[in-house]
Amino acid sequence: MNTLHALTKQLTDYMLEKYHLTDYVLYESSYTQNKMNDQTGYSFETFWIPRGTSVIEEEDGTMLPEGTVQITINPVTKRTTTLSLHGPTSIHSVPDDLRDPNTRIAWIESETDMIHGTHFMIEEENDTFFSYVSCHEGIRLSPGCFIHLTLTENGQLDELFLYGPHPSDHHVKQESFALTLEDIDSLAKQQIKWFSYTKPGHQCAHTVVETIVTQEASILVPSKLDFTSSIEVNDVLSWTGLSSKTHERYPFQSGETVTANDVITQTEHPDFRPIPQETADACRAVIKDIIQNEYSADSGQWMLRHIYRQNPYLAVTLSHAHPTSYVDQHRRVTILLDAKTLHWISLTDDQELHTVFDSVSAPELEDEQQDIIFNALRPYLLLTPRYVFAASKGQYVLCGLLDSNHAYLPATNEVVLLRNL
Repeated sequence: MNTLHALTKQLTDYMLEKYHLTDYVLYESSYTQNKMNDQTGYSFETFWIPRGTSVIEEEDGTMLPEGTVQITINPVTKRTTTLSLHGPTSIHSVPDDLRDPNTRIAWIESETDMIHGTHFMIEEENDTFFSYVSCHEGIRLSPGCFIHLTLTENGQLDELFLYGPHPSDHHVKQESFALTLEDIDSLAKQQIKWFSYTKPGHQCAHTVVETIVTQEASILVPSKLDFTSSIEVNDVLSWTGLSSKTHERYPFQSGETVTANDVITQTEHPDFRPIPQETADACRAVIKDIIQNEYSADSGQWMLRHIYRQNPYLAVTLSHAHPTSYVDQHRRVTILLDAKTLHWISLTDDQELHTVFDSVSAPELEDEQQDIIFNALRPYLLLTPRYVFAASKGQYVLCGLLDSNHAYLPATNEVVLLRNL
């Protein structure tokens, strides 16, 4: 029998005591690494099976017995991030009926180390599902923590699941919200975007794109690359003929196993490691060969946009250098290479996703039409405070979220709710 690492034993003993798991046996446990804004986080996942039961090995995987309890905790703070009951069972410290709001909130507070209204607030709910988002004094954090609670029909716990950075682990710059729609009038007008929809007789509608605006009234574009190491390339790829070098595809692989020692030494997530320039140059050469052979007639048409880590791979995104249609404008190709060997793993082209809109061309708007659309939508614009994580400052700063639930239809000159389209 394998001897448990001292940290693993300490954490499993903590769970045994907290949830009184004396009638259960630890079936398996593992550590994983997570990216929480600009920090590395860890999880410790365990599966406990009722004493006297056994696991069934099947061709398509392992079947855990009814009554299995899945518990994941943060190994540093010991906060529970997943508590899932597989089948009708009850464990210590979990109320038998969570339908009463007061009981439910008090239990979530005790499990998550958050205070309702201060650190988290409701996003949506029905009889058996409750979704909460993290906040700071009632103002939502982005990116933030999500809390999902699922109950059985008789109010018993089915699953508690938390994902994302815990509010108390990051610094929030406290300030008052003073931004108004008047402050961002001209900026808001620039956020009008058209989209097509399939209602008979209509081709397009206009709405305001969800936009984060700083209190200095400038647009803040949150990083789409999880604040990981990324290189912006913006390099057009040109060639003549086929590449003399061909690359075969290699199978997907899993990253290195995360260990208890990684938790103890707080090893940084590999996605945060900078990409050396020589690696980026070698990566570009491989990508050019692949694109040259896969899209041989497209010399000068593809631009290499970003290279970023997606452990154990390097991910490379490309888009059209000179888009001439809606499809061209939104089409992306993503190529994965092995981070160590630069072997080609996969290529994803989302062209099919956008081809449905190929016959629809974006309307050219005169200034006068832009004014008409904006004036029609203006009463329906929403500007709400939102704390947004600013990677450059390493903290959450108070911004405004510009958005609208409405759209303008030029065919009928009316404003309608987006959900009715």
